[in-house]
Amino acid sequence: MKRFFKNSILLLVVLVVCFACTEEYLTDSGVAKAETDLTVYDYLKQNRYHMFDSLLVLIDTLDLKDEINSCGTFFAPSDYNIQLYLKDRTETLRDFTGVEDTVYTFSTLVKNVQARYLLQYALNEKVTMAIATTAGAEYSTLYNDETMTVQKIQTTDAQYYTYSDSPVYFLYLIKDGKKEEVCQTTDILTENGAGPVLHVLNNTHIFNLFSNAVVE
Repeated sequence: MKRFFKNSILLLVVLVVCFACTEEYLTDSGVAKAETDLTVYDYLKQNRYHMFDSLLVLIDTLDLKDEINSCGTFFAPSDYNIQLYLKDRTETLRDFTGVEDTVYTFSTLVKNVQARYLLQYALNEKVTMAIATTAGAEYSTLYNDETMTVQKIQTTDAQYYTYSDSPVYFLYLIKDGKKEEVCQTTDILTENGAGPVLHVLNNTHIFNLFSNAVVE
């Protein structure tokens, strides 16, 4: 009987913990809520995991807050993406100088960042998953009206078809025909739909370099 009560208490604790985790997931503004009354900047700033702190520093450095908040669509690179950029620049510097302890720091990036680094992620038009096509379409950016292609591409990964045969699509931001920049989060409607559409790029994206294939 004692063992029964012990097991019952243990089961109850597990259920409470699971429920708490579920509640946390559902109420996390970065996961389950597709619409927010916040601007793009404030939404990124309030991310509970501080995934965009470095991005916000760059936006502030260039005084681009208003531009980001008033564009049509913003593909947000996370701090992971910026770290990959720093790693890439560090490796390039070491190859160029032959000095192994050379490091391209975030402070160096802040000193040298240019508006195009960020504005290429900001489109003039609103583009959601519903608007994006499988053929892809070009959209002008806030940087000198240069264009980016947005395309939704069906995944062939078997894990997405375990329980259904319905096609599963991911949203891609394509530069110079390179189809490697996939979004991990899509269709966050800021300012209750009146602001830009916000997408978040996958953690494998290299900030500004687009899969290490674009020469500065």
